[in-house]
Amino acid sequence: MPQPNLKLVTTKETAPAISLKGFQAWFGESCVVQDLTLELPANGVTCIVGPSGSGKSTLLRGINRINEDITGYSMKGQLFIQDSCAHTGFKDITELRAKVGMVFQRPCVFPCSIKDNVLFGVRDKSLNKLERAALVEESLKSAALWKEVSHRLDSPAHTLSLGQQQRLCIARTLAVKPEILLLDEPTASVDPASARALETLIKKLKDDYTIIMVTHDTRQTRRVADNVLFLCDGEVIEMGSCDHMFSKTAKQKTQTYLSEEFCDC
Repeated sequence: MPQPNLKLVTTKETAPAISLKGFQAWFGESCVVQDLTLELPANGVTCIVGPSGSGKSTLLRGINRINEDITGYSMKGQLFIQDSCAHTGFKDITELRAKVGMVFQRPCVFPCSIKDNVLFGVRDKSLNKLERAALVEESLKSAALWKEVSHRLDSPAHTLSLGQQQRLCIARTLAVKPEILLLDEPTASVDPASARALETLIKKLKDDYTIIMVTHDTRQTRRVADNVLFLCDGEVIEMGSCDHMFSKTAKQKTQTYLSEEFCDC
């Protein structure tokens, strides 16, 4: 039976941020994401949840085409970033990744200064000294890090705490001026206080960006999500607003997973 086209009903008609049509992701002979046809809405935070091995990160990395760097990866179907095909609608992969930024589970700072980390993605652009300084300040303020590091911009990035490093990674991504942010378990490797600070930041950023976020923490999902996509074994179990997904109107499998973090798929 073909999978129905999953679409969130909203009061305001806007083009989806991401559209998938018959999307499949393979590693060798193993199909990790199976025949997804769905739309992820623009604006707000969409959390992708599900047990380990359900295809969450594979889907996220497929959107940004990072999986293509992995030996044995292949995909089928169609993937659209807004109205542009992810594989033919951009002049190169750099243009796509400028529109769709990604932050990983563990902070990945480069062996250079805080300032140069922020500017890494725009290092080839013709910016004068004042423009570069303004971009560093704007990006760090957007990532809620400016007050903590403004006096030490030339310090090595690795001297920051893990929570600060993760916010620096977000600042580096924002400096490129993306429209969509992909967050792959961004709080998994930081302490609880830093995790809550990142959650606050995510809720603030959703006013200006479409955020698609993988998380294993169902309580975190309830705190930050506007919409929730529940995957299991590479298939969509259900997708809907956060209020619906945490209510008794959701499918029983959804209720079981979101209340008990146990999947009976």
